[in-house]
Amino acid sequence: MQSDAMTPDWTRPLESERLSLRVLSLDDAAWISRGTTNRKVTAMTGRIPYPNPPLGAELYVLTCRAAEANRGDRVRAIIRRADGAGIGMIGLHPRSDGAFEFGYWLGEPYWGQGYASEAANLLLVAADAGGIAPIVAGHYADNPASGRVLEKCGFTYTGEVPVAFSSGRMASAPCPRMVRRRQAQTGHGQAGL
Repeated sequence: MQSDAMTPDWTRPLESERLSLRVLSLDDAAWISRGTTNRKVTAMTGRIPYPNPPLGAELYVLTCRAAEANRGDRVRAIIRRADGAGIGMIGLHPRSDGAFEFGYWLGEPYWGQGYASEAANLLLVAADAGGIAPIVAGHYADNPASGRVLEKCGFTYTGEVPVAFSSGRMASAPCPRMVRRRQAQTGHGQAGL
Protein backbone atom coordinates (compact mmCIF):
# COMPACT_ATOMS: atom_id res chain seq x y z
CA MET A 1 0.00 0.00 0.00
CA GLN A 2 1.11 3.52 -0.64
CA SER A 3 1.52 5.90 2.30
CA ASP A 4 0.38 9.43 1.57
CA ALA A 5 -2.27 11.87 2.75
CA MET A 6 -5.00 10.04 0.78
CA THR A 7 -4.26 6.61 2.26
CA PRO A 8 -7.25 5.61 4.38
CA ASP A 9 -6.93 5.13 8.12
CA TRP A 10 -8.21 1.57 8.25
CA THR A 11 -8.89 1.86 11.99
CA ARG A 12 -11.65 4.43 11.39
CA PRO A 13 -15.13 3.60 10.04
CA LEU A 14 -15.86 4.17 6.35
CA GLU A 15 -19.21 5.96 6.13
CA SER A 16 -21.97 6.78 3.68
CA GLU A 17 -25.39 8.25 4.33
CA ARG A 18 -26.88 4.86 5.27
CA LEU A 19 -23.93 2.66 6.22
CA SER A 20 -20.82 2.47 8.34
CA LEU A 21 -18.10 -0.12 7.70
CA ARG A 22 -16.11 -0.68 10.87
CA VAL A 23 -13.58 -3.07 12.36
CA LEU A 24 -15.14 -6.24 13.76
CA SER A 25 -15.48 -6.81 17.51
CA LEU A 26 -16.44 -9.88 19.54
CA ASP A 27 -19.72 -8.12 20.34
CA ASP A 28 -20.65 -8.64 16.67
CA ALA A 29 -20.72 -12.43 17.04
CA ALA A 30 -24.39 -12.56 18.11
CA TRP A 31 -25.78 -10.75 15.05
CA ILE A 32 -23.27 -12.49 12.75
CA SER A 33 -24.51 -15.85 14.06
CA ARG A 34 -28.16 -14.84 13.55
CA GLY A 35 -27.50 -13.54 10.04
CA THR A 36 -25.50 -16.56 8.94
CA THR A 37 -27.62 -19.29 10.51
CA ASN A 38 -29.61 -19.12 7.31
CA ARG A 39 -28.80 -21.56 4.53
CA LYS A 40 -29.77 -18.96 1.88
CA VAL A 41 -26.91 -16.76 3.16
CA THR A 42 -24.22 -19.35 3.92
CA ALA A 43 -24.77 -21.28 0.68
CA MET A 44 -23.54 -18.20 -1.17
CA THR A 45 -20.30 -17.93 0.86
CA GLY A 46 -17.14 -19.96 0.73
CA ARG A 47 -16.06 -19.77 4.35
CA ILE A 48 -19.12 -19.57 6.61
CA PRO A 49 -20.57 -22.88 7.83
CA TYR A 50 -24.22 -23.73 8.35
CA PRO A 51 -25.33 -23.59 11.07
CA ASN A 52 -23.10 -20.89 12.51
CA PRO A 53 -23.57 -20.85 16.31
CA PRO A 54 -22.43 -17.83 18.39
CA LEU A 55 -19.18 -19.53 19.42
CA GLY A 56 -18.43 -20.23 15.76
CA ALA A 57 -19.12 -16.59 14.92
CA GLU A 58 -16.74 -15.50 17.70
CA LEU A 59 -14.01 -17.70 16.23
CA TYR A 60 -14.74 -16.22 12.80
CA VAL A 61 -14.38 -12.66 14.16
CA LEU A 62 -11.08 -13.55 15.88
CA THR A 63 -9.80 -15.21 12.71
CA CYS A 64 -10.67 -12.10 10.65
CA ARG A 65 -8.96 -9.82 13.17
CA ALA A 66 -5.82 -12.02 13.20
CA ALA A 67 -5.73 -12.06 9.39
CA GLU A 68 -5.92 -8.26 9.38
CA ALA A 69 -3.01 -7.97 11.81
CA ASN A 70 -0.86 -10.62 10.15
CA ARG A 71 -1.70 -10.65 6.43
CA GLY A 72 -3.30 -7.29 5.70
CA ASP A 73 -6.89 -8.48 5.24
CA ARG A 74 -9.49 -5.69 5.47
CA VAL A 75 -12.73 -7.17 6.82
CA ARG A 76 -15.45 -4.88 8.11
CA ALA A 77 -18.86 -5.13 9.75
CA ILE A 78 -21.59 -3.48 7.68
CA ILE A 79 -23.65 -1.38 10.10
CA ARG A 80 -26.88 0.41 9.23
CA ARG A 81 -26.42 3.92 10.62
CA ALA A 82 -30.13 4.62 11.22
CA ASP A 83 -30.41 2.01 13.98
CA GLY A 84 -26.91 0.55 14.50
CA ALA A 85 -27.99 -2.86 13.17
CA GLY A 86 -25.27 -5.19 11.94
CA ILE A 87 -26.46 -6.31 8.52
CA GLY A 88 -23.45 -8.14 7.04
CA MET A 89 -19.73 -8.22 6.46
CA ILE A 90 -17.43 -7.16 3.63
CA GLY A 91 -13.74 -7.58 3.01
CA LEU A 92 -10.58 -7.77 0.97
CA HIS A 93 -8.23 -10.72 1.42
CA PRO A 94 -4.66 -10.83 0.04
CA ARG A 95 -3.87 -13.86 -2.11
CA SER A 96 -0.55 -15.53 -2.79
CA ASP A 97 -0.52 -14.21 -6.39
CA GLY A 98 -0.57 -10.56 -5.20
CA ALA A 99 -4.26 -9.92 -5.92
CA PHE A 100 -6.89 -9.19 -3.28
CA GLU A 101 -10.07 -11.27 -3.13
CA PHE A 102 -13.21 -9.19 -2.54
CA GLY A 103 -16.22 -10.71 -0.81
CA TYR A 104 -19.30 -9.84 1.23
CA TRP A 105 -22.49 -11.23 2.70
CA LEU A 106 -25.71 -9.58 3.87
CA GLY A 107 -28.42 -10.99 6.12
CA GLU A 108 -31.49 -11.96 4.10
CA PRO A 109 -33.75 -9.16 5.47
CA TYR A 110 -31.36 -6.63 3.91
CA TRP A 111 -31.28 -8.03 0.36
CA GLY A 112 -32.59 -5.95 -2.54
CA GLN A 113 -32.20 -2.54 -0.88
CA GLY A 114 -28.91 -1.40 -2.42
CA TYR A 115 -26.87 -2.08 0.72
CA ALA A 116 -24.45 -4.47 -1.00
CA SER A 117 -23.54 -2.00 -3.77
CA GLU A 118 -23.27 0.86 -1.28
CA ALA A 119 -20.99 -1.07 1.07
CA ALA A 120 -18.91 -2.38 -1.83
CA ASN A 121 -18.36 1.10 -3.20
CA LEU A 122 -17.29 2.39 0.23
CA LEU A 123 -14.69 -0.34 0.65
CA LEU A 124 -13.46 -0.16 -2.94
CA VAL A 125 -13.00 3.63 -2.82
CA ALA A 126 -10.82 3.13 0.27
CA ALA A 127 -8.94 0.32 -1.51
CA ASP A 128 -8.29 2.63 -4.46
CA ALA A 129 -6.96 5.32 -2.11
CA GLY A 130 -4.76 2.75 -0.40
CA GLY A 131 -3.34 1.36 -3.63
CA ILE A 132 -4.90 -2.07 -3.15
CA ALA A 133 -4.91 -3.75 -6.56
CA PRO A 134 -5.60 -5.91 -8.45
CA ILE A 135 -8.92 -6.92 -6.94
CA VAL A 136 -10.69 -10.11 -7.98
CA ALA A 137 -13.96 -11.74 -6.95
CA GLY A 138 -16.30 -14.58 -7.70
CA HIS A 139 -19.87 -15.57 -7.01
CA TYR A 140 -21.63 -18.88 -7.13
CA ALA A 141 -23.42 -19.36 -10.44
CA ASP A 142 -26.77 -19.72 -8.67
CA ASN A 143 -26.36 -16.23 -7.17
CA PRO A 144 -26.64 -13.88 -10.18
CA ALA A 145 -27.65 -10.95 -7.92
CA SER A 146 -24.13 -10.93 -6.49
CA GLY A 147 -22.74 -10.87 -10.02
CA ARG A 148 -24.83 -7.78 -10.76
CA VAL A 149 -23.51 -6.05 -7.61
CA LEU A 150 -19.94 -6.83 -8.69
CA GLU A 151 -20.59 -5.53 -12.21
CA LYS A 152 -21.92 -2.24 -10.77
CA CYS A 153 -18.62 -1.93 -8.91
CA GLY A 154 -16.49 -2.30 -12.03
CA PHE A 155 -15.87 -6.06 -12.08
CA THR A 156 -16.00 -7.97 -15.36
CA TYR A 157 -16.12 -11.70 -16.01
CA THR A 158 -12.83 -13.40 -16.89
CA GLY A 159 -14.47 -16.42 -18.55
CA GLU A 160 -13.10 -18.76 -15.88
CA VAL A 161 -15.70 -20.82 -14.01
CA PRO A 162 -13.90 -23.02 -11.49
CA VAL A 163 -15.74 -25.23 -9.06
CA ALA A 164 -15.34 -23.81 -5.54
CA PHE A 165 -16.13 -25.32 -2.15
CA SER A 166 -18.76 -23.67 0.07
CA SER A 167 -18.72 -24.44 3.79
CA GLY A 168 -22.37 -23.37 3.94
CA ARG A 169 -23.34 -25.95 1.33
CA MET A 170 -20.75 -28.54 2.36
CA ALA A 171 -20.35 -29.02 -1.37
CA SER A 172 -18.69 -27.47 -4.38
CA ALA A 173 -20.43 -25.43 -7.06
CA PRO A 174 -19.49 -23.42 -10.18
CA CYS A 175 -18.10 -19.99 -9.28
CA PRO A 176 -17.61 -17.54 -12.20
CA ARG A 177 -14.51 -15.40 -11.65
CA MET A 178 -14.34 -11.64 -12.09
CA VAL A 179 -11.65 -8.95 -12.05
CA ARG A 180 -12.11 -5.28 -11.29
CA ARG A 181 -11.49 -3.11 -14.36
CA ARG A 182 -12.39 0.33 -13.02
CA GLN A 183 -12.48 2.30 -9.81
CA ALA A 184 -15.50 2.32 -7.53
CA GLN A 185 -18.18 4.94 -7.94
CA THR A 186 -18.48 7.47 -5.14
CA GLY A 187 -22.21 8.11 -5.50
CA HIS A 188 -23.12 6.63 -2.10
CA GLY A 189 -20.67 8.68 -0.04
CA GLN A 190 -17.00 9.04 0.57
CA ALA A 191 -14.92 6.40 2.26
CA GLY A 192 -13.88 8.60 5.17
CA LEU A 193 -10.34 9.05 3.85
